[in-house]
Amino acid sequence: MRALLLLPVLLLAACGFKPSNVVSMAAIDAPFTVNAKNPYSPLADNIERALSASGVALAKAGETGYTITIADETIETKPLSLDQFAQVREYVSRYRVEYSLTDAAGATLIDKQVVELRREFTYDVNTSAGSPAEQELLQREMQQEMIRAILRRTNLVLQSRPQ
Repeated sequence: MRALLLLPVLLLAACGFKPSNVVSMAAIDAPFTVNAKNPYSPLADNIERALSASGVALAKAGETGYTITIADETIETKPLSLDQFAQVREYVSRYRVEYSLTDAAGATLIDKQVVELRREFTYDVNTSAGSPAEQELLQREMQQEMIRAILRRTNLVLQSRPQ
């Protein structure tokens, strides 16, 4: 019976499956800190969670290491198209983050750079009850993609860095 329960796990492991929200990071020689200009933004907390899920150590109080600094974060949603009655039918949602990466000595590894994601979605006036929830789900998905993009770029820089 136990063998039957372990079979799906072994099959998933054998095929290389891993959760989509986990970015595999290279061997990191120092802990990470994530700072954000906006202390109430969930982005910094979610980046820390993603780092922990990837097996990267987070810096404790007084510890130095790599620092990801979120300098700016904006989400905006604007009308994209109107129908013949001048009602909005499509929206575009943009998520823009400006960040940088420094090492323990304060040397800049990634200068301030902007990552911008854009998603378009339709809006049906007849089913407007689901639209706010759909927009919130879209923004959460965009934030997860933003975290993966930042961590992938960070990982590439750290892998290419001479030891």
